[in-house]
Amino acid sequence: MHRQTRSCPTQTPIFSIAYLGSVGSTLQRHHIVYAGGGGSSRTGVGNAIVAAEVGETGLVELCRLDTGAELCSLICIGPKRKLLPSVFGNRFRICKLSGFGSSLQGQRHIAVASDDYVSDFKKEGPSINCCAVDDSRDVLAVGGDDGKLRIWAVSNDEGRFRCTLVNALSPGHTSSITDCSFSESRHLLATASKDGTCLVHSLSTGATICKVSTSCAMPLSQANNYREKTPSAKLLVRACKFVGDNGIISVQSRSRGDAYATKWSLVASDDQDGTLDVGLVATRRISRHPVSAVCLEGELIVHGNVEGMVGIASTTDLSSLGRHLQAHELPVTALAITPDMSSTPPRVLSVSADYKLVTTYLTSTTRVTMARFSVLFALIVFLLRNLLYTCAVRYGLWCESSRVGHTHALSSTPSRFVLAVVMVA
Repeated sequence: MHRQTRSCPTQTPIFSIAYLGSVGSTLQRHHIVYAGGGGSSRTGVGNAIVAAEVGETGLVELCRLDTGAELCSLICIGPKRKLLPSVFGNRFRICKLSGFGSSLQGQRHIAVASDDYVSDFKKEGPSINCCAVDDSRDVLAVGGDDGKLRIWAVSNDEGRFRCTLVNALSPGHTSSITDCSFSESRHLLATASKDGTCLVHSLSTGATICKVSTSCAMPLSQANNYREKTPSAKLLVRACKFVGDNGIISVQSRSRGDAYATKWSLVASDDQDGTLDVGLVATRRISRHPVSAVCLEGELIVHGNVEGMVGIASTTDLSSLGRHLQAHELPVTALAITPDMSSTPPRVLSVSADYKLVTTYLTSTTRVTMARFSVLFALIVFLLRNLLYTCAVRYGLWCESSRVGHTHALSSTPSRFVLAVVMVA
């Protein structure tokens, strides 16, 4: 796979990134929003939410919202770009982006547009770890360390957003929620957890309609290790993303060692009770180190690991699309993918606490290279089958000529041998 990278320095460590859209007719410039900072004021590094433009010339800051002594650890945005939930510890608030549909840069700004809302109630060290936005219905899903996914309804009161807790989905996970994802139709929601499972919830009823135990997708030697009770042997699901409405992809690993991606199918249960049956479609090792960030867009799933490396796989069969790239010196904290246009291949944006944003360009030769590889592989299989068949036939003729006068049962043995070889080939 042919890829190129470009590194852009930033003023702060970055912990979250969201893609806003492309700019201009060439589709070579992209607007993003990211959040980061130094945390405590003692570090001397400010905390902020920043909107910027990424292009051929680098990273250009458009506007920022300084968050004072508060570090924003997570931001997310919906397809319509209406809501920008921003997470601070176990609280979140809604921010608003203005002027990004206009050519006047002076009108662009980020502003706080709601009160703070607590959405994680763990007794010690509560923290929100993930959020997902359905801005077609103004719904926000938030998960954290207490293992419960909370659904919030967002209303707009004269430019000020108000959030109302609709449901705390139960039963929840027995450990921290690490990721959440809406289905394509927005009727289902999947969650991943450090308890080694993924849950699928119905938004209409609030019920848990499917439980996925990811340990059954691990290699046997790995699965045996997960039965140990040591912390390092515990299976952690790092991410869970919907693929359409009928499938999910999970990414799991221990605290150290290989990370695996697994694709699961979801079908209606024969019991007709509204639950879903789960089936294992494919599982592959995607990294030799635990994965720290995952992003899915179209036919691509991009992952970054704790060693600062970025990898790309296909959502179809989870096959790796090229080698991993060393993008950062510290763990990858977040990823974003630009849309796949016919004239412009997608780009991967990765961030870390190492004060840089790295753009990975997926050139148009990528698809051609993969197609050529597929054709070459098919040609090799075809030639190998022909070679085995020819050898088998020649061996059969030699046996028949050297065994003249033998019984019919013995003379038919080479023919059976030829048939067996052709079937194996």
